[in-house]
Amino acid sequence: MDNELYWLWLCNIEGIWTGTIEKLLKYFLRPKEIFDASYEELKEIIIQAGINKEILENIIISRDYEKIINIRRNLDKNNIKFISCEHKEFPEKLKFINGCPYGIYHKGRTIDFEKTTVAVVGARNCTKYGMKIAHDIGFQLAVNGINVISGMARGIDSQAHWGAIEASGVTGAILGGGVDVCYPRENIGLYEKIMESGVIISEFPIKTQPLSWQFPVRNRIISALADKIVVVEAKEKSGSLITAEYALEQGKDIYAIPGRMDDVLSRGCNRLLKEGAGLIYSIETAMEDMGICNFRNSKKIKNKNIVLEKDLESLYIMLDFFPRSLQQLILDTGRESGELLRDLIKLEMMGLVEEPSKNYYSKKM
Repeated sequence: MDNELYWLWLCNIEGIWTGTIEKLLKYFLRPKEIFDASYEELKEIIIQAGINKEILENIIISRDYEKIINIRRNLDKNNIKFISCEHKEFPEKLKFINGCPYGIYHKGRTIDFEKTTVAVVGARNCTKYGMKIAHDIGFQLAVNGINVISGMARGIDSQAHWGAIEASGVTGAILGGGVDVCYPRENIGLYEKIMESGVIISEFPIKTQPLSWQFPVRNRIISALADKIVVVEAKEKSGSLITAEYALEQGKDIYAIPGRMDDVLSRGCNRLLKEGAGLIYSIETAMEDMGICNFRNSKKIKNKNIVLEKDLESLYIMLDFFPRSLQQLILDTGRESGELLRDLIKLEMMGLVEEPSKNYYSKKM
């Protein structure tokens, strides 16, 4: 077998993850030596290294040349590449982090991670405002030739990817399961679009279902591949802050969007800002702070071919992506509630406004 096949074998043994591989390689140095080791040699090393004894049986059972070849054939059949840590295509940015993956799976285009890459991450259950900000940042980064990466989760991650796609830019998703497993399933359209214009990456073997412990582990790869990390919305304890912690450990720059004091989704970002993260208060200053020269601010134009009456236009301009209460709108406009409600319903029917909760209104993305 060639060297890549030995790595593929090692990374596909049931129950073996990065930490176990690291322990084994301290004794055997190369995957081939583990493959060729006798039962007694393996047993002795596994006991010395404090590895679960079940792993011994898993290694022995997995030494099946035909099964290994079939794993590679299955990858080829599904247009998935396995890239070991020794392969020339393995990203340099991953090589020197704690817990470097010993192999990654790659589906889609090959993208150059030596180019400036920014990770945009945040809450799954986010606000409309957060979704818009993530989308705009993803769009503007991609328009300016920056790789945009995230975790393809619903909410902030998805919007950052969609922004980059809308800009015809390059985006990459790092998954917490196999690259052939779209999670969440509702993102299948996004998953397919990312493969067209970018890449899907995972350290987990194909068919691996996403489990909760795998997402924090995955986050170290997002932060490693990124030069800078932008956190849009995050709770005080969240996966986005785990990504930020990895980024700090790896010496990366972190930026955050400020939020309201009383908003639970702002607490993580506000904490990062208190601890020294870069403050993003406009796209232009963010790009400048991130060292993106010759910034080109391309406007996203969504022409609905709708001409609004004067009263509708003034009401629409007053609305934002933060939902505002009907009572507050009555106070701000000085209009009667019945009249105001009638115009809000008109804007809603035009697809310009939505009511995310009863008697609260916001612009529609």
